[in-house]
Amino acid sequence: MSFFSNQDINRLALHTALHQAAMGLSLAFFAAFLLHTGRSPAQVFLVIGTILVLRFFLRLGVPGTVRLLGFRNTLLLGSLLFAVEYLVLAAYDGSTVRLMWFIAADAVCSTLYWTCYHAFYAALGDSEMRGAQLGARGLLSTIASIAAPAIGGFLLVSVGPWASFGAAAVVSIIAVLPLMSIREPDVPPPPPLDSFWAVRDGILLFATDGFVSCITVFTWDIVSFISFSERYDVFGGVLALASLAGALGGMVFGRLIDAGHGARAVTINAVVLTCLLLLKAGSIGSAPAVAIATIVANLLGGFYVPVLMTAVYNDAKSTACTLRFHVIAEAGWDVGGTIACFTAAMAFAVGFAPAAILLFALVGILPQTWLARRRYRSHAIDKAAMMS
Repeated sequence: MSFFSNQDINRLALHTALHQAAMGLSLAFFAAFLLHTGRSPAQVFLVIGTILVLRFFLRLGVPGTVRLLGFRNTLLLGSLLFAVEYLVLAAYDGSTVRLMWFIAADAVCSTLYWTCYHAFYAALGDSEMRGAQLGARGLLSTIASIAAPAIGGFLLVSVGPWASFGAAAVVSIIAVLPLMSIREPDVPPPPPLDSFWAVRDGILLFATDGFVSCITVFTWDIVSFISFSERYDVFGGVLALASLAGALGGMVFGRLIDAGHGARAVTINAVVLTCLLLLKAGSIGSAPAVAIATIVANLLGGFYVPVLMTAVYNDAKSTACTLRFHVIAEAGWDVGGTIACFTAAMAFAVGFAPAAILLFALVGILPQTWLARRRYRSHAIDKAAMMS
């Protein structure tokens, strides 16, 4: 397949697969782990919101870190620091001090890693095959991490957090190896901020992802874990089955985007996402229904990432500096996610039903759809102008 011809993207996909496997052994259980150690749902969202606030300010230092260490080395450092974060999470015993250590560790490593990772992927990927490359990345990640949640849940129940999160730390170190041979994109001198004005919709689009993702992912994790009687093994097993189902959608949808049907794909994705939120909200209260909704959501939810990230990555590649674009875009993601987390925390604290909180995500879908359609139309016009 032609979209596998880019060796740098292949190496990034392999790294992503291993990285997702490590997360399947650890951070997939993050919200559940905090609940199990005595934190309330509102406190879980406050923890995540605090991490995002710290990330927002730490992100300002990423360009300076890249100048000091180098672009690839900063990505490597961020990836390696995940191993430290997993061990810090393993040591968490319910105390506030150790929770603060985890908040700090996650804020630092995710700030360095995700900013550089997205910038690398945007710079090294191919605009005309972006959707297919993202679909292939999702498929490879699923194959690599399919058993990780099931294994993680089993280890948490039978051995304890040090086994599951320690295994995640080992896998995350192995995941660094493919990054050592990828091409390092150039980082130009800082362009003026107004040079990013033309792609402001892409930045705002990423902010809507922060809002929608934080509401849906963490609320559903909380709902699922409670529905499964706080059984890590059952929770992990359902996540594994859901990951298997999610391998199918992204490949098909990515090719549709590359064929020039991006705006249509956006509309389909919005309808599917809305229906899935309604399905999830309606399933709350029944463990079998929650399990079925999780699997169905992953099967059809594979549309989401290719639709969103094709637009964002292509915007990033069109700018004077992919790194600084993603510094700004990730800051936007943090703002959207922070609003979502603090809103959800307040809603849980005053007694809103989880189904109602889950449906808060609908507020972000309309602007997300509008922005994404604008970006795909703009990219189509630019492509037509280049060919004429």
